[in-house]
Amino acid sequence: MLNKNYTWLKPSLQEWLETDGLGGFSSSTSSGIHTRRYHGWLFLAGESPGDRWLALSKVEDTCIGPQTKWELSSNLYPGCIHPDGRRHLLAFSRQPFPKFIFRIGAGLLQREIFMVRGMPGVFCRYSLKCAGTGGDGLTLVLRPLCNSRYYHHTAREASWDPKLFCLERAVLLEKHHACEGLALVCIDGDFVQEPVWYKNMLYQMERERGLDFVEDHFSPGYFRCKIRPGKDVVLWAGPVSQQGGVRVSHLPGAEGNMGFGRWCQGLAEYSGELREIEIARRNRIAAQAGGNNILARLYLAGDQFVVKAGNGASIIAGYHWFGEWGRDTFISMPGLLFTTKRFAEAKQIFMRFAGEIREGLVPNCFAQGHGAAYNSVDASLWFIYALAQYEKVSGDWEFVKQMVPKAGEIIDSYIKGTANGIVMHGSALLRAGYRHSQLTWMDACVDGTPVTPRDGFPVEVNALWIMALSTYANWLGRILAQGDLCKADLEVGGRLSGIDTCTTTYTKYSQLAKTATNRFRQHFIWPGTGLYDRLDEKGPVAEVRPNQVIAGSIAGLLLPKNTLAGIWKTAIENLLCPHGLRTLAPLSPGYRGSFAGGPRERDSAYHQGSAWPWLFGPLFDLSAKLMETQIVSPGATDYRRLREMTYLILSHLLRLDSNPCIGTVFEVASGDFPFEPGGTVSQAWSVSEITRILHFLESVSQEEGSRAGAGPGSEPGSEPDS
Repeated sequence: MLNKNYTWLKPSLQEWLETDGLGGFSSSTSSGIHTRRYHGWLFLAGESPGDRWLALSKVEDTCIGPQTKWELSSNLYPGCIHPDGRRHLLAFSRQPFPKFIFRIGAGLLQREIFMVRGMPGVFCRYSLKCAGTGGDGLTLVLRPLCNSRYYHHTAREASWDPKLFCLERAVLLEKHHACEGLALVCIDGDFVQEPVWYKNMLYQMERERGLDFVEDHFSPGYFRCKIRPGKDVVLWAGPVSQQGGVRVSHLPGAEGNMGFGRWCQGLAEYSGELREIEIARRNRIAAQAGGNNILARLYLAGDQFVVKAGNGASIIAGYHWFGEWGRDTFISMPGLLFTTKRFAEAKQIFMRFAGEIREGLVPNCFAQGHGAAYNSVDASLWFIYALAQYEKVSGDWEFVKQMVPKAGEIIDSYIKGTANGIVMHGSALLRAGYRHSQLTWMDACVDGTPVTPRDGFPVEVNALWIMALSTYANWLGRILAQGDLCKADLEVGGRLSGIDTCTTTYTKYSQLAKTATNRFRQHFIWPGTGLYDRLDEKGPVAEVRPNQVIAGSIAGLLLPKNTLAGIWKTAIENLLCPHGLRTLAPLSPGYRGSFAGGPRERDSAYHQGSAWPWLFGPLFDLSAKLMETQIVSPGATDYRRLREMTYLILSHLLRLDSNPCIGTVFEVASGDFPFEPGGTVSQAWSVSEITRILHFLESVSQEEGSRAGAGPGSEPGSEPDS
């Protein structure tokens, strides 16, 4: 029977997402209709995690009884939905894998789709949950719709002409762009070769986004198999190699790979074992939430962004269309990795990016097929910020000490001047960019021109710069106190000091931090409002943006209490909306309150009024920082008010089953009513920052003996009332 512990939802155009921990994924809607070119049951990662290729769009599945048949698939074509399996679809659940329940006469049939971390490929499992009429005589016809195209594109008929090799229970398609061969295997399924192109599948979301929305898919034929109670049917699609014979690789465990024939013969057993291994892995992640259901689900959502890259780890910035981004990675690390003590992966990520630093610049992104790009001023500073947070949580000073020379390389390069006009000004503040460059997180361009020009002295960049200077000075001071500074200095060719004495080196950066702080307070404070957004050649730029919230939230930047209060008040009154903080106050020139339309319209609104969920993180930190200035006696912090306010502000996002992609948090939303979500359906820093906030509040609750509960009007760990 159906598991009563799962949350069953009404099928809709809400999306679901499965990932393989390699950069590949599986995704569609709970109704089964693909609405995006990024929907497909199997996208395979290429040479890097952000290099993805569609392999299996879906399976056209039909259940045939003695006297009737039930088509389970649903597709949008010009003028119609065909077939329309929605008529038989009763319910959908995301836990622990995407499950679809179909009414088959008087019986119930379940389709389950899952991926296993570290293994490219997707499993599709069919089970009769209630046999009903004809339970002993049902036949499944499974016709895979395949493709071999880059995930940002669409394909048309004859764009791919694979060679077909039919085997017992399987068919191989050579050659796929992402692998030597794409294999399709079905337990006890006879394959009938019948190649045909399915034409003109429509993707409604892409049409609304002003992008290509029509696609053709290639079907090599179909599997035909019996299904009965207690005997599931499993179809697997995945890559195979042909070194030493056709083999399935990347299998979890010591074996690692096996011959394709053995895999086909044992698929029923292997798929069951791998399914249980993956469920156990996800249960271990969820268990770290200590019974807090929302936090457990956020931990699982966060796990989807952590991927294998080369011999280490990395973070995908967002699904479906982002790859590896430096800024996003280091903002996301505390919530995705530190909260669940995934320190080994965190160190691998630090080393991956540290190994790519050029002229003091951490990569802004690893552009798919083009290597690292260095068009960012703040990715390097977020690297130092995340490293400091890593030490605070892990206590791993030895690793941080290994990274100190890299921090020194960043800071010294910024002081002397590096690419993109990044250089420390005589005031000790940091200048960056030119008129037509976009080096901060507000980086959208239209026709090559930045929509939100921020060249000069951006406020949050300078807050991070002050943090980096003081943090680096602190690290040098500790190394000096341990007597290791000069030794380390020699090991990196003098980079740590660059001057005659070790003590003078520490003093230099400490003094720069103090000077920069004084100049920051002198030039950025905006009386009655908080902080100016940036300084340019004409002086302060009086725009109300959330960058002042980011700046005010940075630990170590000392600002007057009335300035912190001004930032908070300005943010609450002008920027706060249900799904995040607006990127520009509504009454400002250039404000755009709707994030919709084609690429030009969306890019024009991206940082000109659209609201971003990740900014709730800095707002929370600012609130905590402001609260600490109001404490009368040490140790008297009372987080009840902060907790109540936070749960109220986050109440919409925490309804995880109501978000565009079930169980996770989206990238951006319109700044005006009705505040419709947009952008990617699952964004790393959105999930990370909300996870980090809830993790902190949960830790405080445990320390206080959970006296205050989880939030206003809700039980600890429960989702807010709908």
